[in-house]
Amino acid sequence: MVLDNLDDLESELEDTSLEIAGRRVSLSDVEKAHGALESARSVAEAVTPGRVILATGLILLLMLSSFGVWYFLVPRDAVAVEVVYMQGGPGHVVLAEVHNFGSREVTDLSIDMQFETLEGELLGSSSFDVANLPGHVSIAGDDLELTVAGASVWENYSLSITVEYTNHRGDVVEKVWLHTVGEWATETFRDDSDVHWF
Repeated sequence: MVLDNLDDLESELEDTSLEIAGRRVSLSDVEKAHGALESARSVAEAVTPGRVILATGLILLLMLSSFGVWYFLVPRDAVAVEVVYMQGGPGHVVLAEVHNFGSREVTDLSIDMQFETLEGELLGSSSFDVANLPGHVSIAGDDLELTVAGASVWENYSLSITVEYTNHRGDVVEKVWLHTVGEWATETFRDDSDVHWF
């Protein structure tokens, strides 16, 4: 008989519910909510604005250092030529700038520009040679300029740009780009050679 009363008491305790804000809530739900509140309080005590700022700074530093490793340390060559073509009363001018966006130097760099009629008649040419071009360096100047005087500004022409160099692996790379110019008074081109990794 005493055991029966204990069973009744346990069932009454299990069925205990409270009325909170007009709703019946079981005691176990209240205990779960209280546990969640305590967990939230402990997290709020551990996560402060200073720690959030510090963690954000560390993540940014990690991302920047990853970019730096890729940009400066991963061996690659990436040669590009930027060309500006202009025409005017006295003739045509071609200006070039060579970039090595890679992290390793290229050697025996040679750049040839040829300005021809569409029928293939050579009107002017320019050649530029340099022993080496270190990584992340650009070259421009008078040696990379081609001037063609006296040619009509009413015609279209062919501009050929040839780049040849030896990459960091010792492979000779040659790339040729052809552009038709003359339709506009000023035209710009960016020619990228293939990127050679490792």
